[in-house]
Amino acid sequence: MAVRRCLLLVLACLLVVAGAFTALLGLNALGGWLAQSLALPRGGNARLAWDLGWVAASSIAALWLVARWAPVAQRVLAWLVWATLAIAVVWGVVTLGEDFPGWFLAALLLMLPALFGLVIWLTRRPRNLVGD
Repeated sequence: MAVRRCLLLVLACLLVVAGAFTALLGLNALGGWLAQSLALPRGGNARLAWDLGWVAASSIAALWLVARWAPVAQRVLAWLVWATLAIAVVWGVVTLGEDFPGWFLAALLLMLPALFGLVIWLTRRPRNLVGD
């Protein structure tokens, strides 16, 4: 019985993390779709600012989902999601840096400490959502 319960908790945690990354990708896709629907021009500072806002919003949503809905180890899972986001942002800045203006790259990098603080705030009181 205890092994089954452990497996279900692991599965639930994996589903929450998968849901967080699905929300991240889905909200970013929604932002791109809305930009097209609103006929925002491709490229330029206005579009980059729009995209940056959606990256920030989707990152916040992903972290919130994990911190709120993981049945156990919310803090660990939130840090895992944050670390994945940080690796992706740093990789993007290093790899694609020449294709984007400096303000955009700086804003992406400055978003990481803000998200770091968000993780601390969201997980300040760990909860055990699983009944004993």
